[in-house]
Amino acid sequence: MMDLFREDDVVRGGILAGLVVLVMGGAVAARNEPGIFPLEGIRPGMRGVGRTVVSGIRVEEFPFEVLGVTRGPGFPLVLFRASGPLIRRSGGIAAGMSGSPMYLQGRIAGALSYGYASAGPDSDLGLFTPIEAMLDVLRMDSLPRGPMALDQPVRIRGRTVRSVVLLEDPVRARQINDAGGPVAAMTPVATPLLVSGIEGPAFQMLRQALEPYPLLPLQVPVESRAFQVPLVPGSAIGVALVRGDVSVAAIGTLTYREGRRFLAFGHPLLGLGEARYLLTPAYVHAVVRSTVLPFKLGDLGPPVGVVRQDRRAAIGGEIGPLPPVFSVQVTTTDAETGRSSTLRMQMVSRRDLARLLVPSVVLSAIQRGWDAGGEGTAEITLRARGLGLPREAVRTQVVYSSTNAPAAVLPDVLRALRLVFRPDDAVRPVDLRLEVKVTRAARTAVLVDAEPQERTVAAGETLRVRLRLRPTGGPPEERTVELSVPPDFPRGSARLVVIPAGLLVGPDPQPEAPAFERLEEEVMAFETFGRNTDVVVQLLPADAPPAQTPARRFLQLQRYPSELVRTPWAVGGEAVTFPITVR
Repeated sequence: MMDLFREDDVVRGGILAGLVVLVMGGAVAARNEPGIFPLEGIRPGMRGVGRTVVSGIRVEEFPFEVLGVTRGPGFPLVLFRASGPLIRRSGGIAAGMSGSPMYLQGRIAGALSYGYASAGPDSDLGLFTPIEAMLDVLRMDSLPRGPMALDQPVRIRGRTVRSVVLLEDPVRARQINDAGGPVAAMTPVATPLLVSGIEGPAFQMLRQALEPYPLLPLQVPVESRAFQVPLVPGSAIGVALVRGDVSVAAIGTLTYREGRRFLAFGHPLLGLGEARYLLTPAYVHAVVRSTVLPFKLGDLGPPVGVVRQDRRAAIGGEIGPLPPVFSVQVTTTDAETGRSSTLRMQMVSRRDLARLLVPSVVLSAIQRGWDAGGEGTAEITLRARGLGLPREAVRTQVVYSSTNAPAAVLPDVLRALRLVFRPDDAVRPVDLRLEVKVTRAARTAVLVDAEPQERTVAAGETLRVRLRLRPTGGPPEERTVELSVPPDFPRGSARLVVIPAGLLVGPDPQPEAPAFERLEEEVMAFETFGRNTDVVVQLLPADAPPAQTPARRFLQLQRYPSELVRTPWAVGGEAVTFPITVR
């Protein structure tokens, strides 16, 4: 499959345009630039036009009337009512219209960015962010608190509204609007995130991961199409986080261009500040008139630029350079049927988004290749590459789950991400390739017993340890391990530890402070440490401090005598400890 992205610049930016979001604080300075309609010149009753795409790639106009300007915490916002055939066809202001440029007297005044927090006849009511605020996306503050007074009263649903309040809680906002008082509530409406190729439990996992963000994941078909269209104010744009056999992307509207630089949305997307998202043109099939939130449905064109900033007043970037990408390939083989499938995708190369998106992508890919689901054993091979790593890192593993075998693969995937997405940026991630062979059979065993053949051993001699393992569905097996005690091992009391290696890392690896001095050590730990197929036999001095993290435990294994007993099973059981005297 040909590359979907070109690796050029480091970019930072956004993903889909919804309706309503947070705003940045700070005063808005009037700009006397050609083509800019200043906020100070906006008055109630003024009429203008907005521009957006609701079908294909053709930019269309809709009229609007200015109702008022807010005054209060943060920068001012402009209250307006849209009208015309386009708005009626769309069922009101729809997600994906965010960023639609709003023109007064032929000059750009801002970008559509807010919607009224109540369905019904006022779905054509909105706010737009002044272009002055968008042109300075680096001036940020928090969501304005408290009502923002309008410069003059406005009639909405038969009541007189004198101020606007921005709330994050849509339930509370609807209560305020339904109460019919003098305050109108606007909310950060969830941005529809178009997800294709992620289904079932994987999609639910993605929804949970995205809960902290103002996004609404929707399962819809999104394709990459080979079309080009000039990007002008009002054009439909796509912002992709994942492209390929799996797609996670969004559709919005471009607001402003200055040469190759652009602004869009009039609000943040994920609100990540500097970002690494990908810009594409978009083809709009239709506006889906959902009763929850109308949204644009369409496909993405080829990559054309980057979104470098994801700020409170806008997302912005540059047309031309593209972001670095991280490739993921998952090959799944059903051991019972022999059927095999491979999915390939590329995603923005950013540590926090990789940890958020890759698990759902991998889980969905395995589920599509092994449709049996439920209990099973997965034999996996993980290959991770990154510029800066001493070599390709390869980890083999066997995992078992009594309820969800594909999900049991994810902890090792997270370990691979932690290896290539480092806090010190010493590695530039290249790709992650995962081969999974899944079977319903339980390829497991239990560590039943362990016993040292002697409790006293001389430094420089060998300590023999007998292990007893019971495989599922098979007879018990015994192994004898010979552990060499170095001549310089501390004399006196010691302890012998026998433990299934998987217990050393735990089921859910979390980011931890780097404990390795060299990348070579970290690669070795990824490849060999904490595999379920191993049993660790180690001799420790009695006064050796306990290792609190997996990285410290790995370094402890390198320091003190230990042996790895390799098996073909995922080994369970508990750690056992014996007192040993070293003379």
